[in-house]
Amino acid sequence: MLIRTAQSIAEVQEAYKIEEASYPLEAAASLNAFYERFRLFHPYFIVAEQDHQIVGVANGIRLNHEDLSDEGMKQMSGYDQDGRNFCLLTVAVDADFRGHGIGYELLNAVIQQAKQDNLEHVLLMCEEHLIHFYQRAGFVYVKPSASGHAGIAWHEMKLIL
Repeated sequence: MLIRTAQSIAEVQEAYKIEEASYPLEAAASLNAFYERFRLFHPYFIVAEQDHQIVGVANGIRLNHEDLSDEGMKQMSGYDQDGRNFCLLTVAVDADFRGHGIGYELLNAVIQQAKQDNLEHVLLMCEEHLIHFYQRAGFVYVKPSASGHAGIAWHEMKLIL
């Protein structure tokens, strides 16, 4: 298993197929948002590769605030290329490869990049059943999110770097 930054638009498109399969249609980012995240935040567009196949993806945007209730964030609103925080918007693993720690490896790669860039926090919103996953990676629960994105009850979490 190789964890690395995505290197091409073709890899972004492969990664997007995992996004589409992992999130409800209303909650998934658009392909254009994936392209923009790759273009603007390339060091944070992380993929997992197994036998020349993209099997996982993590990405997001940098922000200067900690308010995650912006409904347009998944589609790239409110970002700041020099932001002091990183907002993780996607961690997704192909269904055939789940349960092998790939999600943690992707998450760790994002965290290491954020530390290298001297950011203050990694922020995210997740569904209730994923809270423990992120807590095991060092995130702390902040609060139920005011975001009602895609009609899902989101929960905000934060990792202090």
